[in-house]
Amino acid sequence: MTAADAGPERQGEGFPKALRLLRRYEFLRVQEGGQKLTSDCLLALVKRNGRPYSRLGLTVSSKVGNAVVRVRLRRLLRELFRKRRGQWPAGLDVVLVVRSSAKEVSFAEMSRAFDGVTRKLQRLSPATTGGASS
Repeated sequence: MTAADAGPERQGEGFPKALRLLRRYEFLRVQEGGQKLTSDCLLALVKRNGRPYSRLGLTVSSKVGNAVVRVRLRRLLRELFRKRRGQWPAGLDVVLVVRSSAKEVSFAEMSRAFDGVTRKLQRLSPATTGGASS
């Protein structure tokens, strides 16, 4: 067992690298074969990852705002994931795409959107996110 494998097993509030989508091919795999879920100012792309934990990737386009706005939104989403990742089903790769309407949202509004994505993730059946095309 490597250190990266041991990290997600702890239910602390950290955000270790093992819980992140870091490489372009990981994002592309989810974006090309994932299921779409929407909630207010967020679009979630979801795909099974075959791991005992879920991982998160964030995409915030320059269309959303300048660097200050984009970094603020990424920080908000990372914080929400850190605090609420226990509510997410295990075994998913999720890419959250922030829509341009999120430019002026408050923490409470982003929290509601994140909770909406969480509820939709909880309702998914394992077969719908398997990535196998029908």
